[in-house]
Amino acid sequence: MFAAVVALISFYIAIRVSLSEVLRRLTKLRDSWKRFMRVEKSELMSPKKEATPKRRSGLVNGISAFRQNEVRKYTKRELSQPFLDSGSWLRDESLPKKENEVPSSVHAFDDNIINMLKVPTDNNNVSIFDRFFHQISFILRKDSKISYQDVSEKVLDSDRVKAAIKTSVMEDVKGQDIVDTGILAAQVAHKQRTIHVLHQMRSCISSFLLKIAAWVMYKLLGKMLDGIEVRRDQIETLKKVSEEKVPMIYLPLHRSHLDYILVTFILFMNDLRAPLVAAGNNLMIPFFGALLRGLGAFFIKRKLDPQNGQRDFVYRAVLHTYMEESLKAGHSLEFFIEGGRSRTGKAVLPKAGLLSIVVDTLMSGGIKDAYIVPIAMSYEKLLDGNFVSEQLGKPKEMESFSSAIQAIWRTLHSNYGTVRVDFCQPFSLKEFLHAAEYSYNCPARTLQPCLLPQQQSLFNQSVKSRRRSEYGTEIVSEDHRQLIKDLADYIVYSAFSAYSLMSTNALAFLLLTKHRKGASLDHLVSSMNWIREEISKRNKTLNFFGDSTELVRRASGLLGKQLIGIDNVKMDWYSNNNMKVSYYKPAVCLPDVLELQYYANSVLPVFLLESVVVNAFYSLHSKDTSKICDEKIECFRRKDILKQSLELCNILQHEFIFSPPGTSVCTVLNATIDELIDNSLLKAKQEYSKNESDIPNSITDDYFAYGDQNELNQELMLNVDENESMVQFLQCVLAPLIESYFIAACSLPRLIDTEKEESALLQEFKNVGQKKIHLGEVYHEECLGLDALKNAIKLFESWKIVSVRSLGKQKLYSLLPPYNSSHKIEEVSRSLKKYKS
Repeated sequence: MFAAVVALISFYIAIRVSLSEVLRRLTKLRDSWKRFMRVEKSELMSPKKEATPKRRSGLVNGISAFRQNEVRKYTKRELSQPFLDSGSWLRDESLPKKENEVPSSVHAFDDNIINMLKVPTDNNNVSIFDRFFHQISFILRKDSKISYQDVSEKVLDSDRVKAAIKTSVMEDVKGQDIVDTGILAAQVAHKQRTIHVLHQMRSCISSFLLKIAAWVMYKLLGKMLDGIEVRRDQIETLKKVSEEKVPMIYLPLHRSHLDYILVTFILFMNDLRAPLVAAGNNLMIPFFGALLRGLGAFFIKRKLDPQNGQRDFVYRAVLHTYMEESLKAGHSLEFFIEGGRSRTGKAVLPKAGLLSIVVDTLMSGGIKDAYIVPIAMSYEKLLDGNFVSEQLGKPKEMESFSSAIQAIWRTLHSNYGTVRVDFCQPFSLKEFLHAAEYSYNCPARTLQPCLLPQQQSLFNQSVKSRRRSEYGTEIVSEDHRQLIKDLADYIVYSAFSAYSLMSTNALAFLLLTKHRKGASLDHLVSSMNWIREEISKRNKTLNFFGDSTELVRRASGLLGKQLIGIDNVKMDWYSNNNMKVSYYKPAVCLPDVLELQYYANSVLPVFLLESVVVNAFYSLHSKDTSKICDEKIECFRRKDILKQSLELCNILQHEFIFSPPGTSVCTVLNATIDELIDNSLLKAKQEYSKNESDIPNSITDDYFAYGDQNELNQELMLNVDENESMVQFLQCVLAPLIESYFIAACSLPRLIDTEKEESALLQEFKNVGQKKIHLGEVYHEECLGLDALKNAIKLFESWKIVSVRSLGKQKLYSLLPPYNSSHKIEEVSRSLKKYKS
């Protein structure tokens, strides 16, 4: 009853909004008619003048350096991906590319972009109703022939679920003297629980509710967003692929709760089948849970906790069978391969549990094929608020009806800019499995040369156990886990490669890397022009255009005064004493800097590999890196730079996917070094060293595909004299993350001869970090973010420095015997300190 009342109130509000829209359009039509009559009258009374062509002036996209006929300074060498094409996949390959062609991202607005909040209208031969209620009319004309079959009965009748019930009963009676009546009672209890689990899990998608929700979303989203932008050619490709009548698996990177309905809204409005969406059971709140269920959501546990101290066989079987039967029935699926929303703005390393069920269904013959569609969603301003409190260690606030209402009310009275949704190239799962000729040892070999001697024998095991499946079933064998992990990594890598950068991302990144102490508007505009040019050279999509001055003002307005303070400074040295300059100062102290870092982290992967190489180069210097610019730069062999770069990649293995599966990290790092040489950031001596005897065979064997031994001995040096600003910039890109790991290493002595619970250990990390910030040993306060510190613990665990054991729901950490001493811990600290700038 309560839900029905709330629904009626929502429809009443939506109708009022529609009537207000009609009144606004009538008023606009009347004003337009008056203006038209005044213009006609003035033209009749004034003499005619010869038309003169308007002179075009101003900046193109705010970057004066870009011209259609100018040659780009640098060209990004694109590595061919081993399995399939991805990234900018909808370009017309039949058209020849000009060498001097400027990326489309720096021109004016792309007419291939469509705004989903704007309904196409055609006033020719349409009724009055269609003209004034065009949104309702457009939605009512949507195709209703798509049927959504309920698979609940098939799930309950499946052999897998029946076997799970039997297994659960046998586990219950194991070691007990129970008569047949007790066994029968246990069977009835588990069958009833199976029905209850399925009832809580299943989706009740409805075409009628989809139409109502689409109309409400037009009204509500139009109040808080400037637009939802998608590429027209991507939608057309999805339509062509859907004609093959195979399930589509949509896998977005998770940023906001709006993600749950955004993909459904876009697909429905383009006459594509809406998917069943996996949602956490924390969203099963009054009214909104029922609404999401009607829009295609099926609810799953966020963690599979044991049932009565045992594995929950029933729940796993129901989940596996429900997804399998849904795929067999032709349903499309959508789930978030990262598990939860990103708290840092970076892509989260994938959890492949649900993906393994899709792979198993294909390999068992349940479906003939499935198309995988990675999706990237870019928000100019995040609708969910921020994750600062969670990054500071405070527990997450659970979703509730009241909190949802408050959030909706707050968002309806704010402006959140634009949302961009990019659909990557759909690829056949069957073809991927056939094409991925991989070796189980391949992922380990890509990093192994960089490891310390005590880590090399352990790295294979740590890579395989690095990301365990929460929903993996016994049916997925251990032999397939590596393949599924490669597939999951490939999906996340492809999706983030297609991620479109917003103006808020670029401004936040500039302020935290180049202008931490603030900058005037003129300097920020100059830097914005520079960063747009650099990003475009690296073939990354920019979802903003126009004059950079307006972009800086718009982005700072969206981010808010709490993150970017603006002072109007009076310039006394000007002859005009009224001259004032706008000065933009970012928040670089906790807690606000964590929110600014969230927006900046979207740009970080663009410069990731270059930053790795530059930081690796500085780590080789024995002298103080702060004096490097004043002294003669040392030369180092390419082999040594590669080795240090690989070691840094190993340290950050829980933060990034450095290369797509099937392409070794050595390959992309070598290509990056070549790029830096071409761009004059690195200088190479003309002669290679002829001393080859000191190169270990284990390294040359691993590098043989990337150059001969002479090339590995090539001596390189940083060209700081000509590129000091760029070198410092690249060094700053990874500085906060490196400081996070350094703080974690410096805190390990607190574990000597003791054991600490996870929350207490993280608090120790923060205490050490705050002390080092106060002493000036650490510069970036954002290094105290919880995610990076947790990933540092994972790294130490994979290095066999720290051991972990579970006690109830708590995790207890202690040092393993080889490292339970100050001397050994100091070695770990030094291995990380050398990368700190």
